[in-house]
Amino acid sequence: MLHRITGRATKCGPSATSAIAGVPTHEAAAVIRRLFDRPSVNGVHTDELAAALAEFGFVPDYALRHPKYRERRHARREEVWDRIFADVPFEVRAITLGTFLDPAPAGTWAISAGNHFVAYADGFVADSGAWFSRKPAFWFRAIPDHDRVALRRVREAVRFMRVAQHNPRPQER
Repeated sequence: MLHRITGRATKCGPSATSAIAGVPTHEAAAVIRRLFDRPSVNGVHTDELAAALAEFGFVPDYALRHPKYRERRHARREEVWDRIFADVPFEVRAITLGTFLDPAPAGTWAISAGNHFVAYADGFVADSGAWFSRKPAFWFRAIPDHDRVALRRVREAVRFMRVAQHNPRPQER
């Protein structure tokens, strides 16, 4: 289930985290800044998004990677990537966003397509407002805004599952 994206941060990484975890975007951005010692969040890598979601009780359980980008990991820190994704099964496959979403895959996904993150769950998509609405909208290719981005190449899609109830305000360490 996706949540309505709320909060002051407008970038796609915190927005995808907000939609999946149900926290405001500025809290998601604060977690990313704290975990990775960043002064601001203007773009995120997959490992940063996964680490932020882990703080809110979500872990990756499956990944789909484009063959062209398989050797170039989308990571800011390799040790974080290795810790989070070491045991996550993955499939290497070239696919477009529309081809991926049309059969309505099960689970909650963070999808990197065209250097942009989109959140998907139960047939609904949401993002920062750049491609879709901040309010989860039913994915239907006949909708002009959805068809407009359907041919974007999926670089990486990661399915997340909840492992514990999240604390809406993570403790500072």
